[in-house]
Amino acid sequence: MIILHELLRKPILAITALSARLSPWRVLQIRVQARLYSATVQTGHHITIAHPVRFQGFGTLIIEDEVQLGYFLAGLSNSPIHLQPRETSAVIRICRGAAIMNGCELVARSAITIGRNSRIGPGCVFMDSDFHALEPDQRDRAGVSRPILLGDNVWFGRAVTVLKGVSIGKDAVVGAGCVVAGDIPPGAIVVGNPMRVVGSVYESGE
Repeated sequence: MIILHELLRKPILAITALSARLSPWRVLQIRVQARLYSATVQTGHHITIAHPVRFQGFGTLIIEDEVQLGYFLAGLSNSPIHLQPRETSAVIRICRGAAIMNGCELVARSAITIGRNSRIGPGCVFMDSDFHALEPDQRDRAGVSRPILLGDNVWFGRAVTVLKGVSIGKDAVVGAGCVVAGDIPPGAIVVGNPMRVVGSVYESGE
């Protein structure tokens, strides 16, 4: 009772402790959802799931050690994290130590990889496919799909959109609301739509 009383006096500690206790059940929920699709889920150790996660698709989801999904102060409290390896050959891999915040959507027909220790802000969207052909009379046909690859220690602000075939180098910073349609070199700071490079973390004086 003394421990519980102390936690209640410190709300952040209390919610963190609750998230740790709920995480195994939320991992189980993901596995159950995947089972309904005959999909594959592989999970590592010390995963923290602090926000609802919705799994859809027929492919493979890999969550490595020490990944965090969601945070109670990250906003978008009513928007689940959406993980969708849509095709049987599709793979979503969230590497060790990465953190993906509330309301993010990862939709793969090919592959999406989130590098180690990357930080993905709330409401970010990753889509590795056009899903439909561009030609007006071919819209019912499948579009082009190409893998998305994030390097290690990448930092995204809120509501970034990443499109097919993009490769983002390690340590890069992507500003809020940016639409990423092309590759980003290691350490680059990018903003805007259309995306533009405005600096480098390796040259920052801050």
